[in-house]
Amino acid sequence: MATSPANSTNLTQDQLAKWLIEDAPYKIQIARVWPFMGIQGGKISYARTAALESLANIDDMATILGDGATSGITVQTADPDNPNTTFTLGELATRYKIDYSSMDRFKVPNNLDAVESALAIRRLMYMYFRKLDLGTTGGNGDFPSLADMAVLGNVVTSAGASLDTAGQMEELQQTYNLVTANNGRPTAIMCNSRALRYIVSTFYGLGANLEYVDAEWTDPTKGTVRVPQIAINGTPVYVNDMIATVEDPGPPATSLTKIYFMVLGDSGEAGPTRGITGIVPGPLKDTMFIRRESSEPVAASSTSQINVDYTFPVATAMGSSGALAILEGVDVVDFA
Repeated sequence: MATSPANSTNLTQDQLAKWLIEDAPYKIQIARVWPFMGIQGGKISYARTAALESLANIDDMATILGDGATSGITVQTADPDNPNTTFTLGELATRYKIDYSSMDRFKVPNNLDAVESALAIRRLMYMYFRKLDLGTTGGNGDFPSLADMAVLGNVVTSAGASLDTAGQMEELQQTYNLVTANNGRPTAIMCNSRALRYIVSTFYGLGANLEYVDAEWTDPTKGTVRVPQIAINGTPVYVNDMIATVEDPGPPATSLTKIYFMVLGDSGEAGPTRGITGIVPGPLKDTMFIRRESSEPVAASSTSQINVDYTFPVATAMGSSGALAILEGVDVVDFA
């Protein structure tokens, strides 16, 4: 029977490599460091106050109390905002179908359902990181994007100056320094690939040296390795190609996108820093996704199928408004 290679292949099993391989995956580098926090109930609220220096002259924030003084202490009551700032869980969902006959005949040695499950989870994660940049429609189950949560004073609109002028660097530094949480130290900068090329060209156009920090990355042959990561003021820049670039043929032609400067994470009981984090129901902290199966109505198909739904109850929360600044209107038309 195995008198030739062609005949021998008829005796072999077709074994599918584990995991679904996407031909041209989107770069979602920010997912490597993005935190998710489990919450109890469907909402999380933060008691915020206005910036303390706005309550009175900064010199009057506390009284210099002389020896033996018994009165004259300045009253500084910082009432929390009413109502508290609240973030409500939304939900993302995707579906695929399984044909009974295919599962019965071709499941061994390959689990077709497991492959489809990997695809479903990847779609949900893609959509979550798209939602960071996608504004809300106000519908039930929707949740705010980063742009929705940003305060007006922390959004800088790029002037679109030439890359060989200091204006580009000034805009990057201005936006960086608008982050005031974590003592003014952003922990992550997020942009798409075209915006990263804009950042690199800005540095090169001014004759400045690019900064790098050590970061952990995966090497298919070496496992986890430490490699240089592009940074601004020591804060690493992560690509999220789900951030939109809005094209306008003009004239003049423009391609506008955003760059996000963020403090990621919530220190919880350990400290006062309340940055940006994904939120999920507490019981789902380790799994995050919910799988459900339902039968396909007989009249809808001539084959026996079931629907498999994967849902992702999730939202994005931000404790302090000082944890986010955005440079918008960045023209990356030259970096297609």
